[in-house]
Amino acid sequence: MSADDAPPVRRLDRRAIFENRVWRVFADAIADASGAQVPDYLVLEAKAVPANAIGGVAVLPILADGRIGLLRNWRHAIGGWSWEAAKGFVEAGEDPVAAALRELAEETGLACKAGDLVPLGSVHAEPAAMATRAGLYVARNCVALADHVREADEAGLGRLAFFDAHAADALWQSGEMRDALSLLLLARRADALKAP
Repeated sequence: MSADDAPPVRRLDRRAIFENRVWRVFADAIADASGAQVPDYLVLEAKAVPANAIGGVAVLPILADGRIGLLRNWRHAIGGWSWEAAKGFVEAGEDPVAAALRELAEETGLACKAGDLVPLGSVHAEPAAMATRAGLYVARNCVALADHVREADEAGLGRLAFFDAHAADALWQSGEMRDALSLLLLARRADALKAP
C-alpha cells in the first residue's frame, strides 16, 4: 500500500448504539493524521452481510412497451413523498439476483425472466455513513403477477405508476424523485435497454 492509499482516518473506538432486524448502528471515535477527532461518527452496517458484499438491491421495472414503473413512497425520514424504484435488503444467504427478483415481485407485483434482469453494477448509497453496497438492476419486459398480494408490513410503500421515458426524467428534474439509487437507475437505464 502506497502512502496515497493509506487511510487518512483511523478508528479509535466503536460503540454499538442500536440494532434492529436489518441494521446495526455504531458511534465510532475517529481521528485523522493531524489528531483532529470526531467522537461519535455515525456508521450503519447491514446485518448478516459479509464485508464488502451487497446488502441491498434496487430494481427499475420496465414493461415491454418501454414504460417505467415507479413507486410513490412516503419516506418518514424526509417527511415527504418520493418516486422510487423497488428496493429492499438481501436476506442472509440470499443471492442479490434472487433478492432483486423477490423485491420486484413483492413491491410492484411484477416479474421478469431471469435473462431480462440486467445488472448495472453496485454502489455505496451513502458512503459517509452506510457500510454496505446496493446492487442495481433493470428488469426488462415485466409482466403483472396474477396472484400478487402487497406486503402489509412495509411502512410507506406507495402505489405503482408507469411513465414514459420523458415523464420519468421529469420526475427527477422537478425534485419529485429524491432517492439516489432510483436516480442512478434512471440515468443508467439506456445501457440496460441496449442489452440483448
